[in-house]
Amino acid sequence: MHELGLARNIVAIVSESAEGRAVARVRLAVGPRACVERRSLSYCFGIASAGTPLDGATLEYLDAPDDTLLIRDFEREGG
Repeated sequence: MHELGLARNIVAIVSESAEGRAVARVRLAVGPRACVERRSLSYCFGIASAGTPLDGATLEYLDAPDDTLLIRDFEREGG
């Protein structure tokens, strides 16, 4: 299950960019050929984000072309 590794990387990247501030939402662009099981990634994201600034954040998906997989943006708590 490579989704756990993906989730850990997403948490690390967003945590660094958020500079330790709490994050409410992360939006990912995911293409149909990205080989990502969205339900598994959401589950793993909950595990990987526990105890981090992303703890409790929602993970949202945007449709993207081909094999795209990227962090589109994130929202800190309180705007």
